[in-house]
Amino acid sequence: MHDPDYSARVDRAKVDTARRTNTAMLVASLATCALLAVLLVLASTAGMGWFTIVIASIGVLACAVSAILAVRRRRALDLLVGRDDVALAVGADGVRLAGAPLIPWQQIVFVGVLDDRARTARVQRLPISGPLARATVRAGSPTMLCEVGVRDGAGLRRAFAGARGAERVTLFDEFDGTRRGLVPLMLDAVIDEATSHQAAQVLIREAERRGIPARSFDRVFAYFEWKGPMLDRKWPVEKGIPA
Repeated sequence: MHDPDYSARVDRAKVDTARRTNTAMLVASLATCALLAVLLVLASTAGMGWFTIVIASIGVLACAVSAILAVRRRRALDLLVGRDDVALAVGADGVRLAGAPLIPWQQIVFVGVLDDRARTARVQRLPISGPLARATVRAGSPTMLCEVGVRDGAGLRRAFAGARGAERVTLFDEFDGTRRGLVPLMLDAVIDEATSHQAAQVLIREAERRGIPARSFDRVFAYFEWKGPMLDRKWPVEKGIPA
């Protein structure tokens, strides 16, 4: 890739904080899961009521899910941080994400951004779920998701040449002779908020300049309605949303 017209650099301090918080959440989830599992066994052997056993079982399941999510967040963070500290580069020849090969503009079928910051802020203000929501965001859960749809997802996977991160490309059924792919970039997980917003605007603007469908959404279902038909011909379309 030639010198990019725009690049967004990784916020190392933010990434380090996310890793520490994520590790703390993983340890806490595993410890709580183990404690609840012991209590569940004791409750079962002591013949305690079904209500106690059900509550303990739900707690074990919730802690196990939390631990799995923590592991997945850590892996996602590692894939989003490249060796050169560039999270996103946009140039005349295409787009490059950290640790990924160049995606030429002619291979891009759409650029979509899901801005979930307003909904996340509302959840963080709730009395019960708020502290957990704030912790998961500090641990690397994104509130702004950028996705690049590509014409040949299988070809992009092969372009990784065995490098880590090829699994980031989600493949769909055959579409015009190739399997389209979707590449996510969790912008504010590794970039400061102002830069992530700027990066999304630049990516959308540069895609639109080349006639590529590009939009930003703040509602999940509207976003899926828009992007779905460009990835899967069998996607159910009830109403048209202009590209």
